Amino acid sequence: MAAPWVAGAKLRIIGKLHGQDCINVLHFATNTQINDPQAAAQLLTALAVAMLQCAFDNLRNAVTSDYTLTKVEASQIYPAPGDVIEKAPDNATVGQLSPASHSFAASLVQIRTGMGGRSKRGRFFLPPVGETETANSLITQGAMDQITAFLNCVAGKFIGNGATEQWRLGVLSRKVLAGNINNFNNAFTEALTLVPTNVVAKMGSRKIGHGS
Repeated sequence: MAAPWVAGAKLRIIGKLHGQDCINVLHFATNTQINDPQAAAQLLTALAVAMLQCAFDNLRNAVTSDYTLTKVEASQIYPAPGDVIEKAPDNATVGQLSPASHSFAASLVQIRTGMGGRSKRGRFFLPPVGETETANSLITQGAMDQITAFLNCVAGKFIGNGATEQWRLGVLSRKVLAGNINNFNNAFTEALTLVPTNVVAKMGSRKIGHGS
């Protein structure tokens, strides 16, 4: 797929960590023709369901047991804002790794697009692994394998010509967007790869007392 895009969407993976909101925001675009609101809702539902499956099957194996996956939300942002589609796991879903004594650690993932410039690169912060899965501020190989398994699931559904879903993951530059959604085609760049970092990252905004 490539620009011009038919529609753009924002997806949020929402969970809780030590009582704090833990939200990952990702952006997607599609060239699938949308003929009416029902078709748009079905397409967004498919996006939310596909990501929820990756989160349930793989993300929970890559994060601390102090994290609980709550739901996934998808909403259209281009060519116009749309209603939010919510999908939640059937049962309470907690992380499978060891406990973590702090709320501000994270696992950093870089979104590579093959394009130069800061506006063409992205990143997001996953919930942290547990303390047993870290040593000297490095994530152990076993935990990195679990993170990679989650990213491979996402890539298999949303990146490249072999993607199984009708959406493509990418980077949405706020600078290029400049507050005007009509700039979406120039501001959105399709992702090529997802690269995890084995150094424990800090998500300062999730620290207790600092909101979500």
